[in-house]
Amino acid sequence: MTVPAHTPEWEVYFCDINERPACVSVDLAFEHEAPIPEKHRAFELVVALQQPDADGFPADEAEWEQLEAIEEALVEEFQNSLQAAFVGKLLHDGKRSFYFYSGQEALPEVIATNIMQQFPDYTFASNTLHDPDWGLYLDFLFPEPVDMQSIKNNRILRMMAEQGDEHHIPRPVSHFVSFASETDRAAFKSEAEDTGYTVVQEGENQNETDVPFSIVIAKVQAVTEEEIHATTLGLWQLAEEFKGVYGGWQAQVVKEND
Repeated sequence: MTVPAHTPEWEVYFCDINERPACVSVDLAFEHEAPIPEKHRAFELVVALQQPDADGFPADEAEWEQLEAIEEALVEEFQNSLQAAFVGKLLHDGKRSFYFYSGQEALPEVIATNIMQQFPDYTFASNTLHDPDWGLYLDFLFPEPVDMQSIKNNRILRMMAEQGDEHHIPRPVSHFVSFASETDRAAFKSEAEDTGYTVVQEGENQNETDVPFSIVIAKVQAVTEEEIHATTLGLWQLAEEFKGVYGGWQAQVVKEND
């Protein structure tokens, strides 16, 4: 059987870890491949930043460039020598962490130590663990549903920007939500209308047995990153309050001269 080539699908999201901001970069494509039986050991390399800012992120461009150089050296050697899977990286509390999966126990630490000798100004620590279920990737690095919605938001915004959209121009934005019962949908509808949304459509999802009752609501608003994230988070939380599932949003592309 021919194994399909891995096509990376890197995305970035922000969250809090131990009440400190964190930036997580993760290859989402491994969700459909994990766990990979022959790559049952996880490897973590943690590099201490030299000049972190108040949030624990690099304070200047020079350090970003150094971290990128470390990453390039690591990924090239790990993939060439170990056929390792580079699944994610983390910026948190003054540290940059890199995460790989391979079938090797000792070699990743040896290779990482050799590579870090090229960057003598940086201190580091490493760790390997037996992780046949890929828990580090699926339970730690992979985004929670709310974070995944932010990633989807950014994808839509990027596509709209490529078509010339001016995000700051208000336009009707439609949101899709589904519920387990008509009663829950009606309660959500009432709350949404009280906050300025209008109902576009109510119906039933033939393919959604758990949440068959759907509603589409809309409001005129800008689609800047800040505003759309705040809107989707608010509707996500409101939907959950009534046992619903937020399904996303859509809007027309609007250009300055339209």
